[in-house]
Amino acid sequence: MKFKPLNPEKESVKFILPLFISLVITLFLFYIDEGFYNFKWMLNVGNWIAFLIYVAVIYGVQLLLTLPFFRFAPKFIITATKFILIILIVLFLSFIVFR
Repeated sequence: MKFKPLNPEKESVKFILPLFISLVITLFLFYIDEGFYNFKWMLNVGNWIAFLIYVAVIYGVQLLLTLPFFRFAPKFIITATKFILIILIVLFLSFIVFR
């Protein structure tokens, strides 16, 4: 029986699903903590910086927890780190430009 490598669509799920989960968790935490059960916290740039830090930490922890279970190649870690940094830079710059 031959081993079939994952196709690119399934490879991207490794990045997108944990990112989506970390965004949802962080939005919920900021909804109940920073915004006092509303989304007014979005009006403050300082809260967005904290939001991005929380997302990056939760996303990074999720990726690190998957390593022992799935034994991804070191190339995956480098790609995931670049992906996190690119998303954080784009979000940060978009919030500066569109505030």
